[in-house]
Amino acid sequence: MPCFLRLFVCLLLACLSQAAPVHAQTNQHAVLLMSEEQSDEGKVMPIPAAVKTLLRYLEQHSGITFDVRRYPWKRALENAENGEGLIFGISKTQERLRSFKFSQPIFTDLSLLVTRCDSKFVFQSLDDLKDKTIGIVRGTSNGDKFDRLSNVLFKVEDDTNNNSRRLEKLYLGRMDAFLLYSSTNNISQLEKRLNRQYAAKFATQFTTNQTKEKLFCILPKPVSSMDIHIAVRPDLDQGLIQKIDRAIARAHQEGELARVYALR
Repeated sequence: MPCFLRLFVCLLLACLSQAAPVHAQTNQHAVLLMSEEQSDEGKVMPIPAAVKTLLRYLEQHSGITFDVRRYPWKRALENAENGEGLIFGISKTQERLRSFKFSQPIFTDLSLLVTRCDSKFVFQSLDDLKDKTIGIVRGTSNGDKFDRLSNVLFKVEDDTNNNSRRLEKLYLGRMDAFLLYSSTNNISQLEKRLNRQYAAKFATQFTTNQTKEKLFCILPKPVSSMDIHIAVRPDLDQGLIQKIDRAIARAHQEGELARVYALR
């Protein structure tokens, strides 16, 4: 092979060897842990359309491909603490700030009290929950003050993220209310949807007059309003949160997050 050709081949190989790592860095793969909700049959329900849309957008604009793994929330949180990967849907608490690096807020979730309409109560502050039993999804936070007063001012009933079973507990009187997590401000619409979706299951246990009324009521004042993030253990970050933050900022600017909220 002529000298000039050998030199050309060597230079070409050198360029290719330098280009490969750059390409790999722009297409990071990351495990993303998420909460799962199960149906009455015990099957994991599909990821909501709004969340799928959001994840596709974040992947496209962050250069990160998510390997989504779903668990009951408490286990997802523990696995993230143990370093399995990023976690989606997490709110900040003083304790979690010591364990995780957080993205910018993606959306805001309200913690809303669901009661039986025939035994609803007035809620203006946490003092109104005194001596009541409140259902929460195991491992979730509803603000530092609520968490601190749990099983002190009021009793907590730990649940899985299965709304049908939680409503059954409520109907049977095992709790006075449970916390439903939603980003919507249209409480009336959410209440109608909840009754439309689940009330039929209990219809045979109510009289004809009762079934004409709402079975379940959502109290208008939320227990808390929590910003929701993606987070990861700081030692495993590797620039992931910075890339996700840039994608979140772009989603805000382009109105993508507003469109996602409309689907929730």
